[in-house]
Amino acid sequence: MSLLDKLFSKEITRRTGAHAINIYIENEQKRKRSRARGKKAIDSTNIAKNNKTKTTVTTKKLQGSFLQRLDTRFPWLKLIAVCIIGFVAILDLCDLTISHIDDTNNHIKIAPMSKHVRVTERILKGKKLIAFTFDDGPSNITTPKLLDILRDKDVPATFFMLGNMARNNPEIVKRAKKEGHIIASHTMYHQNLIRISAGAVQEDINETNAVFQNLIGQVPNLTRPPYGNINDNVRKFTGTPLILWSVDTLDWKNRNVDSILTTTMSEIHDGAIILMHDIYSTSIDAVPVLIDTLRKNGYEFVTIPELAEIRGVNLTAGTIYYNFRP
Repeated sequence: MSLLDKLFSKEITRRTGAHAINIYIENEQKRKRSRARGKKAIDSTNIAKNNKTKTTVTTKKLQGSFLQRLDTRFPWLKLIAVCIIGFVAILDLCDLTISHIDDTNNHIKIAPMSKHVRVTERILKGKKLIAFTFDDGPSNITTPKLLDILRDKDVPATFFMLGNMARNNPEIVKRAKKEGHIIASHTMYHQNLIRISAGAVQEDINETNAVFQNLIGQVPNLTRPPYGNINDNVRKFTGTPLILWSVDTLDWKNRNVDSILTTTMSEIHDGAIILMHDIYSTSIDAVPVLIDTLRKNGYEFVTIPELAEIRGVNLTAGTIYYNFRP
């Protein structure tokens, strides 16, 4: 072998050996990376297994909770709970409560909340009794404010409403009735009934009755003729007791809270029927002051039918009533 071949052979061997070493190193690095990936995969698998085990244990614990065991043993309890909740929701929606309400037979009745509170909590024994009455409404501006005051003060009233005003404000009429107030008639258009024909009087009364029948399902049982004017035609065609007043607050004239209070306190008496109007803002402002002042003086408020009943008066159609003194 020539010297040149020997040198070439050595160089090939040297380079091949270096290449082999490089290959070995590269393979060793690959094996390390592979082992690292394998270890990571094993660790991930173990973590997943551990999590799955924890989840399984937790699920088993949940499945064994008191409520679930109760549901398993007594599945009908859900139905009973739903029925009770539904019944309470219906009562709340209808604003009803079960209560005793002056029933001589001691029967259980369903009554509006406001009426329930008014009948059971007002203490009338030993009190001087008076009746608030309001004419010419309902107004969509002032009457709701008045109803709020009466509700908060727990005071019932008798509203002598005009048919045309009631027709224009049906929700206020319904609210007043729902909250325990008496809805009475002040005729349809506030005409002076003694200055119109008998046929016109009858037509006015019939139209008024139709409005309230449509709104609250009944015709008014009491009437206050405009201006307090009454003749035989009025007595005949109204077909109800005729309620006037014994205390005129002159709220329509004075339009001042202090004047209304002074006038009222100068005329007030046990069994009085107080005349006010729920279409004036000053009248509404005077109401809470009147209530507080009159109560401090030993008076309590009732509706016209309540006052008549307590005083032993049988209200009769065509008869005029100014007050119900003891």
